[in-house]
Amino acid sequence: MKNVLIPYNFSEAAINALNYTKQLFKGVEVNIYLLDVYISQPSELLSDEENEKWFNEMDNEIEEELKYLIDVLKREDTSFNYDYVVASNSLTKAVTNTIKEKNIDVVIAGTKGARSLAEIFIGTNTMKMINAVNECPILAVPMHYKYRPLHQIVFSTNYKRTFTVGELQFLINLCAIKKCALEVVSLSEENFLSENQQRNKVKLRELLKELNVVYKKLDWKDSETLTLENHMEETESELLVLINHKYNFFNRLLEENVIKKSAFNSKIPVLILPEIA
Repeated sequence: MKNVLIPYNFSEAAINALNYTKQLFKGVEVNIYLLDVYISQPSELLSDEENEKWFNEMDNEIEEELKYLIDVLKREDTSFNYDYVVASNSLTKAVTNTIKEKNIDVVIAGTKGARSLAEIFIGTNTMKMINAVNECPILAVPMHYKYRPLHQIVFSTNYKRTFTVGELQFLINLCAIKKCALEVVSLSEENFLSENQQRNKVKLRELLKELNVVYKKLDWKDSETLTLENHMEETESELLVLINHKYNFFNRLLEENVIKKSAFNSKIPVLILPEIA
């Protein structure tokens, strides 16, 4: 775990994501890249020369602001390496390009902290990144969430697909670094696991054998979102982990009834692991 990317536009959400990142990786040698993106759409009222001049001025202004911020961060805390990237592109393309160029291990994005998990992601830049990025995990941090030391991470799965080391590596590394417990919860409506689910669970146990892991089946309470919300609050867990594939909670969340969605008050960060074939 070496390189962290934070989409950064100087908003309250981005500032909180940066502060969360510094706390999460305290004591760990990492490179933190701040990415600022702007759209360079030429104005029909200006000539090509004037458009180019305007874009150059915008690029220089953003770069100067980021340079100043990086200097401040380096003076305040010398335990991290800071750098910045300025891109004139769509956010998803800029993030994807930077992940490849800088060999990014995780993207940490601030969200506006809307009332529900669905509202946080749907129609937002974070949701666009989750749909577009397959190379590394994305950790979404609600704007008003203040970092709490990790004592337990909850990983939600129904065991309907197998797992790979690549998919789980960031989660494994994070648990090892933070020395925290991992609780694997199943929200399947079925009372018993199928043969395929049992094989997948055995595979998962093997992959997580070096960690402090507890496996638990949660009783269904009205909806998947409500079940998970209640469990997160009862256990006071600090991070929810999902794999972004068609069988998981995250994608079914988008299909649930709107009223049920609004009941899921996302108070904690959510780590989305990419599906790796």
